Amino acid sequence: MMIKRFMTIGNLAAIIFCMLASSFSHAEIPDAVLKQNNTIVNIYVHDEDKNLLTSGGGFIVDQDGVIATNCNVIVHWLKKLPNTLIAETHEGLQLPIEDLLSSKCINNLALIKVKTDNPLPAANIKNNYKAKEGDPIFVVTRTPEFRPTASDGTIKDVLNRNRLMQISIPVIPQESGAPVFNREGEAIAALTFLPEKSKKSYFAVPLNDTVKQLNAYRNRAYDLARKVSPGIPPPIRKPLPELKEKPVDARDYFLRGCSYHESGMYSEAANYYQKAIQLNPDFLEALINLGVAYYQIGNYSKAIDAYEKAVILDPRSPSVYNKLGSAYIIHGRFSKAIDSFKKATELEPENPVSHYNLGIAYYLIGEREAAFKEYAILKELDLERAKSLLSLIY
Repeated sequence: MMIKRFMTIGNLAAIIFCMLASSFSHAEIPDAVLKQNNTIVNIYVHDEDKNLLTSGGGFIVDQDGVIATNCNVIVHWLKKLPNTLIAETHEGLQLPIEDLLSSKCINNLALIKVKTDNPLPAANIKNNYKAKEGDPIFVVTRTPEFRPTASDGTIKDVLNRNRLMQISIPVIPQESGAPVFNREGEAIAALTFLPEKSKKSYFAVPLNDTVKQLNAYRNRAYDLARKVSPGIPPPIRKPLPELKEKPVDARDYFLRGCSYHESGMYSEAANYYQKAIQLNPDFLEALINLGVAYYQIGNYSKAIDAYEKAVILDPRSPSVYNKLGSAYIIHGRFSKAIDSFKKATELEPENPVSHYNLGIAYYLIGEREAAFKEYAILKELDLERAKSLLSLIY
């Protein structure tokens, strides 16, 4: 029995580690595509009671916070005034919507602008793209627990004068709005889920119309800026600020930490996140990333310390509570894990990840009845996770 329990916790540790680490599921995806991971966002719409109404995919198309996403999330957001819409980045940063830029939806795709104080990493969009049957395509999406997944496929057909293309990669509603790349890592289309067409076929929308809308937005911003300050240069797309040899503020240290993190150099990343936090103790993103880096190193005590500070700064983030609970489990502090996962389910009752984690935590302390209750909730939200939890309980 002791051996079985040890093996179970070890297996669960591997599962939870996958929730926090970034790994791609397909070995044949070009590096140029994988590097676009940081441009992908998840879109969430909540009601006034913080209940999740719907979610979708999206990607950053301009460093000022312009994002392409599916129209379904816009429709849910506009249904009631108290509803909120946020875009969650690859770092877990939650950015609220600031403006709806599209006057109409074209094949279930629209542009929004989110609030951001810093430039965001934007996808490189291929201009004047003409889809061709048989062309290889690649899709990168992200699960709610920040794990990127990648798929490859082909264009099966080009429809409506290059305004819609049928693809071989399956599309689900939650991924509608996610980017489609060519082999060079250029965004050429976005996944779209069309209920009247998507029962047996899958589709993507080329970005030509989106580029027109984006250029119109940039021109409006330029014209407005000229009214305020005549003689300013025309807008150009600038890259993210380069890291300096001697960082002078918290953001510089944070960006350098991100660079090391993406290269798998977790100890170096943690060092720079710490320096950022020393300059700005309330730097939420740095604290979260520091927790992830320590987790990947295997220093779970320090990961817990970072996450505990993060939840103090952002006590309404289910994602942070899930990360904290996962670290508690690896550290053997199951009761603490339950408290964290309970908080996550309270904040977002329809988040299947939180219920799955809570079920695991209950199982580990021997409360199978409580774990089964989480299974009963979970099977209505995510059948695959429900089956996985049930296989652990019995």
